[in-house]
Amino acid sequence: MQLTVVGLGPGDPELITVKGKQAIEAADVIFAPRSQPAEASRALRIAQPWCSPQQQVVLLTLPMVRDVEGQAATYRATASVMAAALAEHGHTARGVYLLLGDPLLYGTFTYLGHALTEQLPTLTIEIIPGVTSFAATAARAGVPLSMHDEQVAIVPASAYLAAVSSGIPFAHFHTVIIMKVGRVLPQVIAALDALGLLDRAIYAEQIGMPEERIVRDVGRLATYQGPYLSLLIVRNNGEQHQ
Repeated sequence: MQLTVVGLGPGDPELITVKGKQAIEAADVIFAPRSQPAEASRALRIAQPWCSPQQQVVLLTLPMVRDVEGQAATYRATASVMAAALAEHGHTARGVYLLLGDPLLYGTFTYLGHALTEQLPTLTIEIIPGVTSFAATAARAGVPLSMHDEQVAIVPASAYLAAVSSGIPFAHFHTVIIMKVGRVLPQVIAALDALGLLDRAIYAEQIGMPEERIVRDVGRLATYQGPYLSLLIVRNNGEQHQ
């Protein structure tokens, strides 16, 4: 049995790699995650052009669970569903697990993969990288992420806020990419304002999707709570972020 984990990129089906597209087309069973049972799978929507009616599609519900024990239980249960679906297709089964962005950058499969190999020790897993949301945002906005020997930091919004409030410096980073800003966007904007960095920030949400939005005047989002798939790129030349 083989499972290929395909990074779909940020949302545009044309940003799927050739290798990822070929893996999707060759699969017997397609595993598509979603956050809630009544919710459509964004990953499946992106991959849809490369899927066929002959393939089995298994929707996997992976809610945002904060506690470690709850997460572990969810991944074990999901792995059981995946193992059963693969077993239906025999020892030559080929499956793909779809996810947005890149599988190894804040991806859910890192945890799920451990639970799955515990249940299917002989399973072969291949990972195909995907275009990251911040790379796609930089390209759409025409903003360089780094040049020459410049340094780049990638940090979740909650960790960024904790670091700034603790006085941990970001001064030596020329670009700071703040991921998953979502509901804490007002707090992040306030922190950037206090550091004098608002005019150096670009906000993006749902990049590569029909709902895509890029905002350069970030200050006007001071009371806005963005969706989960949102980020800020702060191009700062290493002068502040202290």
